[in-house]
Amino acid sequence: MAYPTFTCAYEKDHNPPLDAEADTWFQEARSLEKELRDWPRVVELYEKASAKDHWKAMHNLARLYRTGWPGRPGVEKDTQKMLDLYEQMVELKVPLGYYNWAVAAERGKGMLRDDRMASSYMFQAAQLGNPQAQVALGNYFAFSLPREKQDYQMAETYFRCAGAQNNPEALIETAAFYKIARDNKPRALFYYQRAASLGSTEGFMHLNWVFDPESGPGFTLGYKPDKQLAEFYKAYMYQVEEKPDLRFPNLAKEHPLPPHPEQGLDAEHPDRRFAL
Repeated sequence: MAYPTFTCAYEKDHNPPLDAEADTWFQEARSLEKELRDWPRVVELYEKASAKDHWKAMHNLARLYRTGWPGRPGVEKDTQKMLDLYEQMVELKVPLGYYNWAVAAERGKGMLRDDRMASSYMFQAAQLGNPQAQVALGNYFAFSLPREKQDYQMAETYFRCAGAQNNPEALIETAAFYKIARDNKPRALFYYQRAASLGSTEGFMHLNWVFDPESGPGFTLGYKPDKQLAEFYKAYMYQVEEKPDLRFPNLAKEHPLPPHPEQGLDAEHPDRRFAL
């Protein structure tokens, strides 16, 4: 199969602008949603914002319709409404909309499962900069194909692009690629730290494991144990668990990662730190 040429793009450069009034409704709905109350009002606000082409509201409302909230009046599972919102996002050329549609087609959510459609929309989402789509394709080329057809070089182009964006889940996936496929432990740790700086508890958990003297070899990535550093990252992890909105933009600058005992600062360039 011939795959389309991939050119790295960032999602932020393709997302449509948001209407200011609609964004106010969206923020209010998010606040109410976090407090787990007044679900009819949450839906009402998301619907009002969606009517003004607020794609983030469409995404959040579709998420509620995808699963529903049993016992919470106002949020019933409705797959057709979910698909209608995904279609609106695609019509607005929202990268995340293409990704959502691809996943729905792949899993047969509200439609017949269609692998060809799923692949087409996934590629379009990646070309428009969606990091979830980029790591999905990276994982496909690196791990899903038969071993003789796996293409780490192709996969890396997707992971590098996704890893340059501020999406914690994509950063965790990129770290795993470098750990497993490339055996580049410093780069893996770099991406775990980037995810942590964006408030990822999983990122902090991996950092804690790497330096914890009680961790097994599968968790340390070959780094020397450092109990003080492990406790430092564990404390941050607990902070984020209590306050998920916390971010640490200066984490890498204030706490640079130590060199790996064998691979240095980067397996490919041991003498210098990895940069995006």
